[in-house]
Amino acid sequence: MGKAMRAFWLARWLVCWLLLAGPAAAQIALPAGSEPVDLTAATVLLEDPGGQMTVQQAAAQAERFMPGKASPGFSASAWWLRFRLHSTQAGTWWFDTGNRTLQEADFYVPDGHGGYVHQSAGANRPFAQRPLPTDYFVFPFTVGAGDTIDVYLRVRSTGFQGVMLRPMVWQPHAYQARQRWEQTQWVLYLGMALTLAAFNLMLWLYQREADNLIYVLSLFAIVWTTSSAAGGYGSAFQMLWPESPLFEQSSAVMSVLFVCVLTPLFISRILRLWRVIPRVSMVLWTFVVINCLTSIVLAAMTMMKVPNAAAQMQTIYIIGGLLWQPIFPLLGYGIVLCALRGDRFARFVVVAYLPAIAASTYTSMQNVRGEPPSLVFIMYGAAFELLVMALALADRFNQERLQKMAAQEALVQTLRRSEQELEQKVTQRTLELNREQNKTKELLYNILPVELAEELSNTGQAQPARHESATVLFTDFAGFTAMAGTMPADRMIAELNEIFAAFDDIADECGVEKIKTIGDAYMAAAGLPKPCSDHAQRCVRAGLKMIAYIEERNRRNPFKWTLRVGIHSGPVVAGVVGKRKYAFDIWGDTVNIASRMESSGEGMRVNVSAYTSDLAKEEFECEYRGKVAAKGKGEIDMYFIKAKNNQEPAASGSMAG
Repeated sequence: MGKAMRAFWLARWLVCWLLLAGPAAAQIALPAGSEPVDLTAATVLLEDPGGQMTVQQAAAQAERFMPGKASPGFSASAWWLRFRLHSTQAGTWWFDTGNRTLQEADFYVPDGHGGYVHQSAGANRPFAQRPLPTDYFVFPFTVGAGDTIDVYLRVRSTGFQGVMLRPMVWQPHAYQARQRWEQTQWVLYLGMALTLAAFNLMLWLYQREADNLIYVLSLFAIVWTTSSAAGGYGSAFQMLWPESPLFEQSSAVMSVLFVCVLTPLFISRILRLWRVIPRVSMVLWTFVVINCLTSIVLAAMTMMKVPNAAAQMQTIYIIGGLLWQPIFPLLGYGIVLCALRGDRFARFVVVAYLPAIAASTYTSMQNVRGEPPSLVFIMYGAAFELLVMALALADRFNQERLQKMAAQEALVQTLRRSEQELEQKVTQRTLELNREQNKTKELLYNILPVELAEELSNTGQAQPARHESATVLFTDFAGFTAMAGTMPADRMIAELNEIFAAFDDIADECGVEKIKTIGDAYMAAAGLPKPCSDHAQRCVRAGLKMIAYIEERNRRNPFKWTLRVGIHSGPVVAGVVGKRKYAFDIWGDTVNIASRMESSGEGMRVNVSAYTSDLAKEEFECEYRGKVAAKGKGEIDMYFIKAKNNQEPAASGSMAG
C-alpha cells in the first residue's frame, strides 16, 4: 500500500511539473522550395478574453500558451498564436492565416532590438490597406540565416463568423502562383455563370415563363454567394467592391439568404413539390423562413456595427447554420422521389444539384464546427450545377425550334462580346506590362549605379570589374548599442532613416557612390564604377560634411550622435550580386582596411590611411597620428583630416537639414 501511495504522489508531481513547465513550441523549418509549410500542428495558443493584451505581455506569459487547434472556433475573445520558426538561409516568407473574414488580425515579428515589427489587417478595412494584395490575410516577414524566432499572431472575431484559421508559411513566388491559379478558376467560373445567366435570361424574355426568371435569379444568387460568402477566393472583394468592407461582410450572409429562398422556390415550382410531398414541403419552408430571419438579423447587426455583439452574433450564426442543414437534404429527398417516379426533368436536377447540396452541407457543417470551410467544393459544385441545369432547361424546350435558334444566336453574340472584351483586356494588359517594365528600370536606377543599371537592363547581367584606384568610406556611430537599448525601436529607425537620407544627399553632392548600410554603418566609395582622379578628395569632402551635419543636428535634437569616419584608398572589385533582389557591392582588402580606419578613429573625426592622406594632401591638411594597431592588420600609419589647405576648418552645419 505504501509503494502504491508513493507511486501516486510521484505521478502527480510529474503531471504538475509538466503543466507548470508549459508547452514546448515545436520548431518549424521555413520552406526553401515551392511547397508551403502547414503550421497547424505546431500551434500554441493563449486566450485574451478582454482583448487588451499587448504582444510584450503575451510574450511574457510564454508558460500560459497551450497546444490546441489553430481554429479556436466561435469565441468573442482575442487569441494569441505563437509559432517558432527556423531558417537555414536568409530570406523573405509570407505567413498565410488561411482566413479572410476576421475583423482583427495582427502579426508580430521580432525586430532584432527587443521589440516587434507589427502588421495589421482585418475585414473592417478596405482591401488596399492589407499588408499584401492577397485574398486571405497574409503578412510578409524576413528571417536571417540560421535564426530561430517566435512570431505571434493575434486574431479576434467581432462579427458573426468564428476564428477559423489554417496558418501556413509560403515562399512568395509559390503563394502568388497559387493565388493566380485560384483567381483564374474563379474568373472562368464567373464568366461561365454570367454567360449561362444571359442565355437563360434570353429564354425568359422569349417565353415569358416565371420558372425561367426564377432560375436566372437563383443563378445570380449562387454566383453572388460564390463571389461573396464563398469569396471568389477573395477576388470579388478586390475586383468589385474593394472600398466597401461592410458590404463584403454583410453580403456574405445576405447572398446565402437569396440562395436559401430562390433555389428551393425554383425546384419546388418546376417539380411541383407542394403536390408531391406537401408535408415535407411545409417543414422545408419553415426552416427556410427561420433561416432567412437569422440572415437578416446578422446582416443588419453587421451594417449597424453593433458594439460588443460578437458572442450574440456568433450564437445566431450557429443557429442559422444548424437550421440550414435540413433545407437541402429535404430538397434532395423531393428531387430523388420525383426522379424515381419518372420525371425526366427531375433526373437532370438530381445530377445537377446533388453535388452542390453535398458541398453546401459539408461547408455549413465546417462553419458550425468553427473550421476553415473548403470553399473550392462550393465553387465546383455550383459550376457543375450551372452546366447541368442549362442542359436541363435546353432539353425542356428542345421541341421549340424558333426558341432554340434565338438562344443559339444569343449565345453566339455573347461569345463575340466576350472575345472583344478579351481582346481589349489583352491590349490593356500589354500596356500595363510596358508600364511595369518602365517602373522596373526606374527601380534599377534607384538601386544600382546608372552605368550598371543600363548594362543590366540591356543585357540582363552586369559584369564585375576591378578598379585599381578607388577610395572607400565607412561611417559608424560610437555608443550605438547603448543608445539602441534606451531608445524605442520606431524612434531608432526614424533617426537612422533621417540621418542616412542626409548622407545620401551628401554622397550625391560630393560625387560619391553609396554602396549600402549595415545596421548603423554607412558605406560609400568614389572612383567606381566610373573612374576619376580625385576619388580620395571626394570621400574626404563627404566625410567632413557628414560630421558637420551630425554636429548641427546634435545642437537641435535631444538625441546626440557621435560619428566616426574612416577612409582608405586602393584597388577594389565591384559588381552586382543577387538573382531577384539586386545589390551593388565591392570587395577587396581596401574595404577591410577602410573599415579598420573607421573603428580605429575617434568620434567626430575623419581618420584616413597614409595612402589616402598622400592622395588628398594637396587639398586637405592631415595630422599624423603615428602607427595605430588595427584588428587583423597590425600597426598602420593613420592621419586625421584637420582642414582644407590655406582655408579655415570646415564650418559645422554646412549640410544641416
